Order: sequence, then C-alpha cells, then structure tokens
Amino acid sequence: MARIWKWSVVVFLIIGLCCHQEEAMMNALMDTPYMVWDLFFNVILSACLWGGFLNVIQKTGFMNYFSFLLKPLFHLIYGSVIKNKVIYTYLSSNILANLFGLGTLATISGVKAFQKLQELNPHSKRPSRPMLTLVIINTAGLSLFPSTLLMIRQQMGSQNIYAFYPYMLLIGISIIIIGLIMQRVIDHE
Repeated sequence: MARIWKWSVVVFLIIGLCCHQEEAMMNALMDTPYMVWDLFFNVILSACLWGGFLNVIQKTGFMNYFSFLLKPLFHLIYGSVIKNKVIYTYLSSNILANLFGLGTLATISGVKAFQKLQELNPHSKRPSRPMLTLVIINTAGLSLFPSTLLMIRQQMGSQNIYAFYPYMLLIGISIIIIGLIMQRVIDHE
C-alpha cells in the first residue's frame, strides 16, 4: 500500500506540473496542514464530548436498561457466553459506543471483550464463534448517530450532512446479517 501511495503522489505531481497547475498545487500544499489541524481538533473535541456522554450513561445506570433491552438479541447473536457478566458488560458498552459513532471508545471495550472471550475459548489456536461475531459486528460499523462522520461532513461544507444516513443504515444492517449468516454456514460449532 505504501508503494501505491508513493507512486500515486509522484504521478499526480507530474500530471499537475504538465498541466501547469503549480500554483494550485502549492496552495493545496500550504492549506493542508491547517485543514488537518482543524479536522484533528474537531474530532478530538467530538470524541471527548461523546466519551463524556458515554461515561454519564454508564454512571447513571442507563447502561443497565440498555443491556436489559438488548439481552434477548445478544443471546440470539452471541449465545450462552453472555451469561458472563463481565463479557456482557463489555459487549454492551461496545455496542452502545458503536451506535453513538464513538469508534475509539468502541475499540477499547471491544478489545477487552475479545480478551475475555479468548479466556473462555476452548481452541486457543483459532477464534471462537462469539469472537468472530464481535469482529463482524464491529467491522460493519453500524451507527445510529455517526457523530464523527456528521461533524466531518459539516466541517467540510456539506449541503446535506444527513444525505448518506439511510444508505449507511441499510449497508450496516446488511453487512451484519450477511456476515453472521456466512459465519454460521461456514463455522459448524
């Protein structure tokens, strides 16, 4: 991938020079650090805001209501492994963070859930069904409120920052359903 990136930059620079776009290239080169800084700053602030919101949800006990509502669905998807309270807590916080579009926070709880699932894994050389399920659900990236994506679209001047939303939901749900069906068909545990 690094080679593709490196040669793409070289090819684009040559094309820009051949098309006499030196001024536009220099302007873009000079503006890029400012754009990256603004984007980085806004993403960090957004992550702090929603991370704090997630902490409020956990401290107020809302997580217990959320977990109670999703327990039948989790039992259907993950099986009996959710009887372990620690694993169930990590899985619940992972799903909640994903639904709020907090990828970084979801990663932390997902890794912890994965580690706990590995402790229960009877086959240490390959992942168990709940581990693969966790990977499929996290990879799908289903989010009811993709805060970071909405913030980026707004910052970049999108006319309709919600235009992608129905497609994102449809694609995320489809990926989860297809992925879980394929996993169940391939893996006969």
